[in-house]
Amino acid sequence: MHVLFLHSAREWSGTARLFARAGRGISERGAKVTFLVAPDSNVHLAVSPRRQPGQPRHTPIPEPFEIIPFSTEGWFLSAARRLRRIFRRWDADTIFVSTNREHLIASTACWLSRNGSVVRWTPAGKRLDLNFAGNVASRLARTTYLFASENDRRQNTLPKNAVDALVAKIGVDVSTYSPDAEKLLEPDAGSPGEIQKPSKYIVCVYDPTSRGRAATAIRTISMLAPRHPDLRLIIVGPRSDDEDLRMQAAALRVLHLVSFLGERDDIISLMMDAHLGWVVAEADTGAYGILDLMALGVPAVASESGVADRYIANGITGALYPPDDSASTAATVAGLLLSDEARLAMGKAARTRVAREFPETDMIEGFDRAANSARTRSRRG
Repeated sequence: MHVLFLHSAREWSGTARLFARAGRGISERGAKVTFLVAPDSNVHLAVSPRRQPGQPRHTPIPEPFEIIPFSTEGWFLSAARRLRRIFRRWDADTIFVSTNREHLIASTACWLSRNGSVVRWTPAGKRLDLNFAGNVASRLARTTYLFASENDRRQNTLPKNAVDALVAKIGVDVSTYSPDAEKLLEPDAGSPGEIQKPSKYIVCVYDPTSRGRAATAIRTISMLAPRHPDLRLIIVGPRSDDEDLRMQAAALRVLHLVSFLGERDDIISLMMDAHLGWVVAEADTGAYGILDLMALGVPAVASESGVADRYIANGITGALYPPDDSASTAATVAGLLLSDEARLAMGKAARTRVAREFPETDMIEGFDRAANSARTRSRRG
């Protein structure tokens, strides 16, 4: 079986990491896997084995699949033809995609080759949004739809010609989360070097959609500063070094208490030494941020309006706060900071919950099931 993963975004994200981990798992089960990524992007750098022995221990180990730089720019039909011509003989059984444009390009390539089917991944907590391109794509090639939870699958309406709707819960391998273990795949771009970590800090996981939620974290730090003068906030993730965020911190007079790190490859190390984790990212990036923190035994704080409620047991493994209520949020965070014993117990419970309910093996099984289902139904068709 030949499985393709097409990921056109240039920034590292939870979806890129998900596809890489799923590709690794499917490859280790005996399938031929090819990962198509934007050339010279952060995703390309992250999955490409470039470092040499003796370099930092969080260096990603070489992936057991083929990595091909592939641009989806330009007219979709031209991109589909380029995709088809990449391979000497088109033998792709299944192509995983996550956007309407990727879906259209992949479906067109399958249609031109008269072989293959598509699996459309919908990021955690998001709605399946099929625009004109997505609807056309679903008619060109048989499509299986894959979701991050049963709840996501139930809440989405599928097109009438959908082949199937399956679930692959995002999960992690808890055994890899220790100072001496091999680190999970992280991007290899944007890290200028080691930073001096504060003695007491909250690490905030950011993505480009979460500026408003990050502002809540900054306001909370300003409210906690009088009682916790040694507390700092570290915001990390793509575009977290945006000037607008700095201006918000400056307006609240806490610029000296907040670090804006941007995209880095040492986020696991930053999480490991944090007192608390605050996840403002959404979708797959948010899901991974929460699971990483929990697997490290660090209590996570997140808004109850996002994907966090499926991972965090409120008051047991972390804390959920109501959106747009800075006072309640500050009280929640302050309560977690008061007792080291309670915080450590919460972190231990979080690690146990991840190991029990969100193992990476279940996620890989879901992707493998989707690939085989799409392949079988395509051949029947």
